[in-house]
Amino acid sequence: MKTFIKASFLLTIVVLWAGSAVPLWASTPVTIFDNTTHDLSTRFNPGTLQVGDQIIMDTATPWARYITDFSFEYYGVGFNVNNPSQFSGNVQADVQFYLNNGSTFNGYAMPGTSFWNSGWFSTGLAPTSRSTLDFSVTGGDFTSGGVFLPASEFTWTVQFRGMTAGDVVGLDIYSPPSVGQDYKDYWQNNGGWQLMTNGAVSSMDFAARIQAQAVPEPSTITFSILGGLTILTLARRLRRKE
Repeated sequence: MKTFIKASFLLTIVVLWAGSAVPLWASTPVTIFDNTTHDLSTRFNPGTLQVGDQIIMDTATPWARYITDFSFEYYGVGFNVNNPSQFSGNVQADVQFYLNNGSTFNGYAMPGTSFWNSGWFSTGLAPTSRSTLDFSVTGGDFTSGGVFLPASEFTWTVQFRGMTAGDVVGLDIYSPPSVGQDYKDYWQNNGGWQLMTNGAVSSMDFAARIQAQAVPEPSTITFSILGGLTILTLARRLRRKE
């Protein structure tokens, strides 16, 4: 019976994977951080300062090291009397991902090495009671394999500029995360990084969500015919985890 089952399984594989080298395994993005559930009904106006949230990825998925999707929530108030759907000024934003490997502030490592930068953009920014800005592989914001995440925690930052005549752009505060972890304070860059808190809320955690995937080299299956026997070779090649 065991021999029969093995032979049938072998035949099935040959039929299903008819080819000289066929990928057997594909990576599926998973959520490694999610702070979009618990709305504290609080809004944060950073003005034109660069502000950042240092976050910790979900420990249940340490293999998901390539970010495929990042989104965060913002609000905007415009004062354009001719077109309420637009800001008065040329409002722009810049988003960056930093390793916390810089010098220290009160004993905590500051944002140091930037490993992804959106560059200044205005597309998608408009007066809104609440909207989400999304960056993804499919949208062309990240490379096809995703942005490599070098550490289990990092700081994502956003900075706004170009607001005039009553324009306001800011972030929504949520806490605690439903996936991953978040620190209660936030980073602010005003000529240098500082850790900040706000007495209005217990946690200054910005609403954001991240998905990531493992990016292995494809597993392949090859077969050949030798003397009427099918010989299968299964090769699974995974990238070494950094």
